[in-house]
Amino acid sequence: MSEMDQFILEWIADYCTGRINAEEAGKLREWIDKASENRELFEQYLKTVKINRMVEGADWLDEERAWQELAGKIRRGRIKSFYRRLSLGAAVVIIFIGLGMAFWQRNKLTEQEVQLIQILPGSTKATLILANGSQIDLTRGDLKEVITTEALIENDSLLGLQYNHIKLRDEQPVFHTVKVPVAGEYHFTLSDGTKVWMNSDSELRFPVNFTSNRREIFIKGEAYFEVEPDRERPFIVHANQVSIQVLGTKFNVSAYGESQQVLTTLVQGGVNVKYAGLQTELQPGFQAVTDIKAGTMDRREVEVGMYTSWTKGIFEYENMPLSDIAVQLSRWYDVRIIFAAPEFANRRFTGVVRKYDVLNDVLSIIEQTTDVCFIVNGKEIVVKATGLD
Repeated sequence: MSEMDQFILEWIADYCTGRINAEEAGKLREWIDKASENRELFEQYLKTVKINRMVEGADWLDEERAWQELAGKIRRGRIKSFYRRLSLGAAVVIIFIGLGMAFWQRNKLTEQEVQLIQILPGSTKATLILANGSQIDLTRGDLKEVITTEALIENDSLLGLQYNHIKLRDEQPVFHTVKVPVAGEYHFTLSDGTKVWMNSDSELRFPVNFTSNRREIFIKGEAYFEVEPDRERPFIVHANQVSIQVLGTKFNVSAYGESQQVLTTLVQGGVNVKYAGLQTELQPGFQAVTDIKAGTMDRREVEVGMYTSWTKGIFEYENMPLSDIAVQLSRWYDVRIIFAAPEFANRRFTGVVRKYDVLNDVLSIIEQTTDVCFIVNGKEIVVKATGLD
């Protein structure tokens, strides 16, 4: 069994026990999205998990003995097929469930104490709003459920919404909305196979089924798209007053209302950005900056990672003003960042920080290469010059 296979088994076991952290969930999600057979293996694996029966007898599980027995089984089996190796994950699930229950109880107080002094990162959070206005918490903890409204839609706490079983075929489209709060993120798949990653404080409105010759959706906030190719039906994203048309591509759209700007960053393929009679075509590595207030549109070459790194578990900055960094961190950690003097907002930072670290560690990294310090007082953070009390 390769080291990577073992990691995957452990992540799935942590997922089934509810102990997977946000970073591990992101890696597991990447593995699931990497190939259709990975998703099929994961979904078939979940069907074999019987959580209620596995947690019985958790008190007597011995960690060292269990690991040795599992390793022995793997060595003796010499199973070459990854599919068959993955089936051994049931043993890992049993081990992790027992250990998870015991360790959770043992470490519960310590974790609570840490949370009092550390600002934790955001996590997977989202609400689905149906056409009739009813709301469903998409991250309430169920392993898997079926939502029956205008259509049959599967929801999984890791895979997200999957519009795979559409029964609705009306000419008049029925819209759903996914809302992600501050300190949240969410990933799901539209009915055409297009994958969507939503950032904090964002909202996406989309039809349950794309019935016309155009696939149109509406975004507020920020989202990253991997659009399923379909030359017969162009994919159009409406963001504020900007429309972005593609056939099949990967790109990021940032359209937060308070900024009065829409940033369209192209990773792969090609897009056509339109606004108030203005138009520009993008190639990979370029960005369209649409200023709604000024009524302008500019095209520029950018380091794509700075605008898409949030989907990969990191925040990448290159000579970025602290004012812009503060906005991003405020949304993700649900804090308020105040600059003691205007000039501190113009200080610049270059570096990479891990998105799922506690905010205290992120701020410490920024302090190391700038002449500012961060004073944390609950959910309020003041930026001052180094050495000032």
